[in-house]
Amino acid sequence: MYRFKKYTALFLAFLLTVSLFGCGAKPASSGHSYSEVYTQESARLTADADGKFRILKINDTHFRNGVCEDDEKTLAELKIILDNTPCDLIVMDGDLVEGTTSDKTYDKYQAAATFAELLESYKTPWTFAPGNNDGEKDGSNEDLIAYLLQYPHCLAGNVEGIRGAMQFFIDVESADGELLHTVAVLDSLSRKIQSIGPYDSIKENQIEWLLQGVNERKVPASVFFHMPTPAFETAYQEGTAYADFPFCDEYPVGDIKGNQLFDDKTADNPYIALLSAGHVHSDNLAYLYNNRWYQLSSLSGYGAVGSDKHAPSCTLTTVHCLSSSTEDMYTFKKLSASDFVGL
Repeated sequence: MYRFKKYTALFLAFLLTVSLFGCGAKPASSGHSYSEVYTQESARLTADADGKFRILKINDTHFRNGVCEDDEKTLAELKIILDNTPCDLIVMDGDLVEGTTSDKTYDKYQAAATFAELLESYKTPWTFAPGNNDGEKDGSNEDLIAYLLQYPHCLAGNVEGIRGAMQFFIDVESADGELLHTVAVLDSLSRKIQSIGPYDSIKENQIEWLLQGVNERKVPASVFFHMPTPAFETAYQEGTAYADFPFCDEYPVGDIKGNQLFDDKTADNPYIALLSAGHVHSDNLAYLYNNRWYQLSSLSGYGAVGSDKHAPSCTLTTVHCLSSSTEDMYTFKKLSASDFVGL
């Protein structure tokens, strides 16, 4: 009887998992192979004449199919923000799509296409740091990135032999080709057991890739990934808040404890000036701590849990590449569609 109950419980758990995460629908094809990312480890973009470089960060949209009511509202508000916000680079900082849903209308690749086509209409370079949800259902992060490679303004790259689906530098130069700043995009991984296990953490070979890259470039670096590290909470408790930027009355969520390795190995690096993450679906924060900015963004989509409490928004980060002070190197602005009503 005990064995029967045990197997019955396991079978029910299996059915629940299938109902939530699906049976593994075949990834959509774009005519591109993920292996193409290994041909490019970096890209080059140019700052303004005054050294400014503007990064619009979108994260946690949690699209389901691109056409449901929540997705249409998200896309409409993103369009308003994009119409009114000139920028040099767009970073989709993870959880582009929902990963834990039993919605029968779920279409990961249709959702990704709808979002990508919106970005492509602005002809602005954009990139993607995978989130924990993006590879949970109907294909991996690698499958999703392969699909996005069809879009000409999508910047993507990786290095063979290290964990994660996206490790990529975007170097920011002056008009005469002088390297001023670099932007690193990093995969903070998903779950140890797909969809149902605890969160995984950034691995040592990813950290070594990052440190090698910034040390070779010897310019300030802004690093974008999805899931925050424990140092974000330390910065919140002990750092200096960025003036006029919305922030929470208490730290919104516990970080990924396994990412302590990232903090330990990068803490003393003199080039990493900004760590920027999402994931928590709470309000924004930006704190300067130990001469490094820690910036956490709220959700950007109505499909994300918590959108009933926090209106979807994006974060505009302006890098002042000519500044010699980390404190003065960045300006942060939270942008919501409502900011542009009546303009």
